[in-house]
Amino acid sequence: MNRYERDAALERIIENYSNMLFRICFVILKNEQDTKDVLQETFITYMTKSPEFASEEHEKAWLIKVSQNKCREFLRFHKKHAGIPLEEVEESLEITSGMDFEDREKLRLIWNLNYKLKCAVILYYVEGYSVKETAKILRISEAAVKKRLQRARQILAQFGSEYEGGIVCEQI
Repeated sequence: MNRYERDAALERIIENYSNMLFRICFVILKNEQDTKDVLQETFITYMTKSPEFASEEHEKAWLIKVSQNKCREFLRFHKKHAGIPLEEVEESLEITSGMDFEDREKLRLIWNLNYKLKCAVILYYVEGYSVKETAKILRISEAAVKKRLQRARQILAQFGSEYEGGIVCEQI
């Protein structure tokens, strides 16, 4: 692939997937600047590896998995990095603009889940993937996805309400 083709491919990837990847990474990292850094690292990985994909869904799943791995790496190396509560920053964030009160409350609940549960919830409830697709993206069994979703629902219920999913983020 020559430089022009590589640049065109990267531009297409950024245009098609940056909003979705931003939402996923933001919910995991809880910080807009850290999310942008992880997205940049994800796109750099795409550029340097120049992977070949069997389909657009394969490409999308690869990008999601790479971005989640980058988030995990970021969290691992920044354990002592203080997070800011969503309430303090939500007015200045694009991700919460257009959300009604109920969806903001659901985001607050998801915000507090551990990494593994949060990833399953985001893919299944927020991005609308099926259990089978979520399992494939996370490279775990369908039973493991169902169990993570069950555990997440139990934890979310302990936070004060039953979680039915369905957060819909408008395109940024």
